[in-house]
Amino acid sequence: MSLSTAIPASSSDASYGSPMALPKSRSSVSLKSTATSMENDRTSASPTLCSLERAEGIECNAGNSREILFLDLSPADLDISEALGTRAPETIECVRINRCRMTGEFFASTVDSLCQFDLPNLHTVDISQNHVGGAKAAHALHKLLTHAPAIRFLYLGWNQLALADLKYLATFPSHTFKISYLDLRSNPLSTASQKRKGKNGSLAKTAISNNVSCAKWIDGLVDSLPDLTHVLMAQASIDDQTLSAFMCALTRPQSHVEYIGLEWVGLGSRLATLNTIMNGIAPLPSDTLARPLHLNLASNDLGDSGAEIISHSSARLTSITLACNFITERGTGFLAKWLLESGLTSLDLSDNYFGDQGIVSLLDLATVRKSPDTFATQLRSLGLNSCCLSDVSLRMLGEALEYKWAPLETLRILRNSRISPGVKIAV
Repeated sequence: MSLSTAIPASSSDASYGSPMALPKSRSSVSLKSTATSMENDRTSASPTLCSLERAEGIECNAGNSREILFLDLSPADLDISEALGTRAPETIECVRINRCRMTGEFFASTVDSLCQFDLPNLHTVDISQNHVGGAKAAHALHKLLTHAPAIRFLYLGWNQLALADLKYLATFPSHTFKISYLDLRSNPLSTASQKRKGKNGSLAKTAISNNVSCAKWIDGLVDSLPDLTHVLMAQASIDDQTLSAFMCALTRPQSHVEYIGLEWVGLGSRLATLNTIMNGIAPLPSDTLARPLHLNLASNDLGDSGAEIISHSSARLTSITLACNFITERGTGFLAKWLLESGLTSLDLSDNYFGDQGIVSLLDLATVRKSPDTFATQLRSLGLNSCCLSDVSLRMLGEALEYKWAPLETLRILRNSRISPGVKIAV
């Protein structure tokens, strides 16, 4: 078995020991840093928001381009006809309008201009970093998706959209859209309005009615997007009721969603909501092929309490990112028990400074040794970047792999300065 791994080329104290230090095995594999593993580290272990990029020296509105781009312009300068120029509308595949201070009203006007042209091959619309939101934006979005049904990638991040603004997409139950990638990052997605107590004190009944109503239209919204596979909500402001209903709809057995990004949404201070979300991800029926589902919960300050909630849930996931969540060795102990029965194939614990003792808890060697003929877990990828690990952790991992702790293929251990350069791990 080979491991694709990454390790920093820095010195460390080789004499740093632990009571759990294990002797090196007879066979070993060198760990080397590769460009591929370093790239995976940047994209999966470090929960950074994507930035907009534009290739230097390329004029996106030139005659041979298939993209219409407006960047850092005044909303009054958004002229679709001028940007299109002599190009045939059917050649346009992407429209990007970024950092143009565009409001919902200007967006509606821009959509009216776009809909004057036939756009059969338009598959990407990016209006990130504007001020789009409200009822006019909702109607304009519906008009655009209806006019250009080939749109699959919809970037709406860093705007003023509430999730309820997308409700209009579900107005016609028989009409569905082909969107597979939905970016809602850093939007005020909450739909909860201030509830006033009536004269007869009927606040509780109103809240129950609103909960039912919210879940109903959110189910309808997700039903209108049957091809949806990726949903990004990092840094979004979203209330517990809306988040729970949306997550429940996205993770239903008939859903095709493969990735849900929930970084920086403050779940560490809303552990009851985390519990609802995790237990709402119901296992698929035994006769149904398991779908891949990755849940990114990085940078939520979950702590050990959050790890305990996750470990006690009934969620069946393929992959989960718990990077930068202040998880200690106590939390890795909870996760160790969950790994034995969850079927998880990828776990990222990067930037949690639990050290060697956290690896002791995670591996749970006493349990692993009881079943040497079968793999104790299904993990194929493990992220341990910046976890204050030393050579001791690698030796423990080597022994665990010998006892078939996991069919591990990828191990990320960058930025652990206490690991000696050129160290080897037993397999």
